[in-house]
Amino acid sequence: MLQAPIPPDDTARLQELRSYGVLDSPDEQSFDDIGALVRDIANTPIGIISLVDENRQWFKSCIGLDAKETPRNISFCGHTILQRTPLIIEDALEDPRFCDNPLVLQEPHIRFYAGFPLISSNGLALGSLCAVDQQPRHLEAHQIQALERLARLAVRQMELKRQSRLLEQAAQAAPEAQEGLAPTTPPRLNQLLTSKEQLLSMVELMLSQSSQAYFGVMRLEFKELRRIANALGEATAKVLRQELQERLAALLPDNASCCELNDQEWLVLTPFTATDEQLGALAAAITQQLQQPVGVAQQLLSSQVAVGAALFQGNYSSANDLLSDAAIALRNAARRPGSHYSCIDLASRIQAQQDLQLESELRRGLSTGQLEPHFQPLFDLQTKQLMGMEALARWRSVNGDLLMPSLFLAAAERAELLGELDLQMIRQSIAASHAMARVHPQQAMVLSLNLSGALLESPTLLDVLFALIDAEPLPPNWQLQLEMLEVNLQQPEADIAHTLDQLHQRGVLLAIDDFGTGYSSLSRLNRFPFHSLKVDMSFVKLLDAPDQPSNRILEVIQAMAEALELHTTAEGVETEAQRLWLQRQGFHWGQGYLLAKPMPLQETLNLLLTHQGAAVPL
Repeated sequence: MLQAPIPPDDTARLQELRSYGVLDSPDEQSFDDIGALVRDIANTPIGIISLVDENRQWFKSCIGLDAKETPRNISFCGHTILQRTPLIIEDALEDPRFCDNPLVLQEPHIRFYAGFPLISSNGLALGSLCAVDQQPRHLEAHQIQALERLARLAVRQMELKRQSRLLEQAAQAAPEAQEGLAPTTPPRLNQLLTSKEQLLSMVELMLSQSSQAYFGVMRLEFKELRRIANALGEATAKVLRQELQERLAALLPDNASCCELNDQEWLVLTPFTATDEQLGALAAAITQQLQQPVGVAQQLLSSQVAVGAALFQGNYSSANDLLSDAAIALRNAARRPGSHYSCIDLASRIQAQQDLQLESELRRGLSTGQLEPHFQPLFDLQTKQLMGMEALARWRSVNGDLLMPSLFLAAAERAELLGELDLQMIRQSIAASHAMARVHPQQAMVLSLNLSGALLESPTLLDVLFALIDAEPLPPNWQLQLEMLEVNLQQPEADIAHTLDQLHQRGVLLAIDDFGTGYSSLSRLNRFPFHSLKVDMSFVKLLDAPDQPSNRILEVIQAMAEALELHTTAEGVETEAQRLWLQRQGFHWGQGYLLAKPMPLQETLNLLLTHQGAAVPL
């Protein structure tokens, strides 16, 4: 006798089977009706719904046979769960796999067997729907099709009972959970939408079940909604948000639940998701569909989407740990430009631990003065004379290594330290400017620094900045310039105008940094008191390039700046040919390795001493 083999996914299959809570449950009319229909369709005396656990096949319904279970190793259904198509044995005595099986030679003397695998929504075979006879038999095609449909109906009945049980238990744990849901929510979304409290209760409940089922958790971030709300108004963003939510609801399985964490982040629970592949496929579909443009008020708008996913496979003991891993995965996805998804893995956890360590060291570094400014000269493209210095952040770690911004700015942003980093850089750079001014006190110079979006969006930090500028003036003939990326000016226009006016009234020059590489609004350049455009080095690098040269783009930028009466600085000037071309087009200043790399204060002082008041030879 050929014993039923154990499938390779049996651990996951058994976990899924237990999650239904059906094993050893009392008889139920709804399942017995299905068993009776099996007999009617197949014209057999016996109809069975059989579920295969570790050591037995247990009958949820057994019509026409007085039995509740048989050993798994001699079961026909143990063979059925190995495949996704029906197992039909027209005469067991003629089949070498079963001819000497005890169920054939002894009671119930099986001669005919037709088993239809019960496939769960995540692709695992739970058992089979069986038609059995003591006589050889043949099924017609229409009978096979009808029994396949009936097998799917049996699984659906099990899934509905499981979902109903979980929802009832979660509702008992958080009876207030459904309060506050908007009555205007679209029907499909309303079916899946719940409160944060109830969704978290469901996660805790599924973790606490003795028969734990695998399931997935996803965190979604609509990356552009806040910017769109600030630029076009909350009403426009609301319409876009609702469309994205409806698309999300259409993609989720019927047994999923979701809730809104804030105005641009959602949490999704997908019960009974068993594999990383299934969870990844759903996350990929979400990112693909939700990034498609939406028509709103005669405009095509879209929001990039980041999805972080984590799968429970018996590997978490608390909802907090599971949600933290989903948050780590979301952060990994959100870091990348465009729409992406990420599933948690060992490398991501290790990276998260390293990030936390780096963030901790950075906090300590800011409190102990390990941050130090390096200075890169700004020079007149025509006269070649020094016109100012841009201060760039460097971090001297505890072991003495000098870390570049690419190694710590992202950690500073995650730790919400960018604003404090800006303030410390401004404070130290102003102090350094007094040392530099003593070299040639009569020379007019500009001290330029970067401002992050974190500082610009914080009223508290802005007040500290204003107080710092008031309390610590630059030397005579020196002027402070603050550079900002336009993408970081995402507050309502009234707030932006107030911030920039406050800086302008204090005599601060305002510059748009990396101009041409991201979101730019000509109306903002014209309306707000900007003094300068700093053209990104990527354009300078492509001057006279054989493929896609940037000459024409730079000509257009300079012409626009002239029309708006804006000063221009070209970043990344590395060759004399680049300097001459930029000077001929009317660009004012340059910055780059042609003159000097960023230097610590002492080397900067040496440079100033060498070229005291004179044009810098290039």
